[in-house]
Amino acid sequence: MSEQRPVVVLSAPEADVAHGKVLLRRLVEAAADAGAGSAHRDEESAARTWFLVGGLALGDADEQRSVVDHDLLGRAAVRLAIDKVVCVGPTRAERAAWQGAVMEGSWGDEAMLVADVDELLARWNQPGAERPGAGDVVAIAGAIGPRRVLDALADWDLVVRQI
Repeated sequence: MSEQRPVVVLSAPEADVAHGKVLLRRLVEAAADAGAGSAHRDEESAARTWFLVGGLALGDADEQRSVVDHDLLGRAAVRLAIDKVVCVGPTRAERAAWQGAVMEGSWGDEAMLVADVDELLARWNQPGAERPGAGDVVAIAGAIGPRRVLDALADWDLVVRQI
């Protein structure tokens, strides 16, 4: 196998919204260090940033507060120039994160809402589908099942470096 840049993965499966915001900042920092993402790359680089967010822990928040917080997190991802925002889950919270990203300006293939990891991996496995590639920086927050995502990246012969 030829030498390739690793996919850098940050993961916080037990995250609440506050940790999700911290993870977003870490994603931007890691992307800057790697030269990935639309805010940091030069014309030659195709490395992107991905924020995969599932239902985040409620903590002391009620469901309505959680929906608002997820919306704000989706908006924050767009403001931080995250290339791909993928919201994974069937609840109002995940839909709110997706709607926040869309309302903030991520349209088309920049923001995606899927019911679960099975649907996400099925979409990524379609011919010609955009999915994480060499040099990309991926953050995974919430109840998504990061192991399945990491296994999929490995199945695509990508070198994964977790930080």
